[in-house]
Order: sequence, then structure tokens, then C-alpha cells
Amino acid sequence: MDRKRKAPLIGITPDSDEVHDKRAYFVYRSYADAVEKYGGIPVLLTYTSGVKELADWMDGLVITGGNFDIPPAMYGEEPLARLREMPERTAFESALYLESLKRRLPVLGICGGCQLINVVAGGSLYQDIAHQSRPRGGHPVDHARGTHRIAVGPHTTLAQVLKRTRALTNTSHHQAVKDAGRGVVVSAHASDGVPEAIELNEFPNVLGVQWHPERMGAGMLSIYGWLVARAREYTNRR
Repeated sequence: MDRKRKAPLIGITPDSDEVHDKRAYFVYRSYADAVEKYGGIPVLLTYTSGVKELADWMDGLVITGGNFDIPPAMYGEEPLARLREMPERTAFESALYLESLKRRLPVLGICGGCQLINVVAGGSLYQDIAHQSRPRGGHPVDHARGTHRIAVGPHTTLAQVLKRTRALTNTSHHQAVKDAGRGVVVSAHASDGVPEAIELNEFPNVLGVQWHPERMGAGMLSIYGWLVARAREYTNRR
């Protein structure tokens, strides 16, 4: 098969929950729509031990957010309060992400996906922004509309993608990057100092953002355009 003639295949990690008393996978359509808008083929993944095969097959990866928390044990802490951990999901995403790094696949981490990238690199998280960092008043929650401003580092990948160093983002998270992991650079901060985006020194095709650009307008959707463009380049190098 000549992969150069094919649109890049973008794997999208799912959430999992009970639906009608049965366990189900699901992904908000906005993730897939954003990938398809830029010519990628979005593919919903499932939790599997076959992460090497998946990484061989994919051209890019979106690690999505969701209603869950990364286990604090992964960064050497005890839970400060009751958290909604999903060990199966976190184990799958961690393994798939590491296999993606080995192949230098383009990776976009959204919200919890951004946090996972940092934790896998040896970093830590604020388990709850309201109690460990700045007052929550500086980080209002709105899943669709922009609610707070971020400052983007001028010489970062994110600044190149957004074509600006100031932006308005939405918010749906109560956790965030605390200590950056090995090789992790915080490339954007909210006005209250909470880290909002990360990049990796050695892996320029990896980007994590704490907000949900797929729920916002064209300016933010360009982040998915960046992912698909990098995935297309990866496809053509195969």
C-alpha cells in the first residue's frame, strides 16, 4: 500500500463509562471533526495491550481529556482528596504514548492528555488547583467559550501555530501541570500562573494544551491543523 497517497490516520484515545449498565467507549465528536477538517482520518481506539501494533499503524495521536484524574501514585504522591482514577485508561494511554515517542509520531495531548505527557516525563500535577495553587476565581470553568487569557512563549511551537502570544481559552479542568517533567517546557501560562501548554525539547512533534481547542473557533482549531500536517509529513517519510 502506498501510504503517500493516503490521508494520515489519527488515533484518538477514548473515555470509558457505564451506559445502560454496560461498559462503553466514547469520544466527543468534536475531536474527530477537528481532525477531519484538516484532512486527517480520525480513528477511535480501544484499550488494548497491542500498543506497538497501534503505534506502527498510526500517523498521529490525540490523547483526549475526560472526567477522570491521573493517579497521584504515578508522580509519587498520596491522593489529597477523593479522585476519579481510571487506571486502565491511564495505563493504555501511557504505553501508547511511549511507543509513539519511540517512532517520533506527532502527538497532541488535550487537557488530561497534556497532564499525562508531563507525568510520563517524570513531572507532577496540582491535584486540585483550587486548594494547591491560585484561587479558582482566576480559573473560571466554561467548556466552550473562552474564559481566561493565556500568555504564550514567543519562540514556541504553540506561538507559531496560533500566530500570536496572547489568547483566550476555555477551561474544564481542576488539575494542571505542577513540576515540569524531564525535557518538558511550559509554553503557556494563564493569568493566574497555572501552566496551560507544554512542549518537549527533544520531540518537536509533541504538544500538550490544557484547554479544548476543538470546542472553540477556527483560530484554536489550527492546533489540529498542525497535528494533521505533521502526521502527513510522517506518512510521507514511511
